[in-house]
Amino acid sequence: MVIVRFPPRLVLAASAIGMIAASSGAVLLMPGNNEAAAVPLPQITSGTNQQQAPAPAEPVVAAGPAITGAQIADLALAPARDRAAALAEEQARAEAEETRTRAERRADDGDRWDELRDEIRDACDDGRIRGPICRSG
Repeated sequence: MVIVRFPPRLVLAASAIGMIAASSGAVLLMPGNNEAAAVPLPQITSGTNQQQAPAPAEPVVAAGPAITGAQIADLALAPARDRAAALAEEQARAEAEETRTRAERRADDGDRWDELRDEIRDACDDGRIRGPICRSG
């Protein structure tokens, strides 16, 4: 298998010449002016026929009360408002749950520190540990 590489400029020039040749051939093949295909225009003459004025339009009576832009906006925005309210409620619930969890952790941490202080105090009293930790508190 032989691979032949052409320089990019040569390929570009060949493509340009091919496009010009194709468009010139298309123009030469197009049919010329064909008088048989012309569409006759109607003759407009000024006649004595007077155009009748249209009858005056009767006022339109509304079948019901008019719909205002505010009503349309309310209808259009109702789904978005409902979704926003649901998201706000969901977020409030999540924040309340997080606050409750933090409070429980703080209570657990406080209990653990109290237990740890008691154990340190007992160890200091027994003499198992010595030093500055026994003097504080």
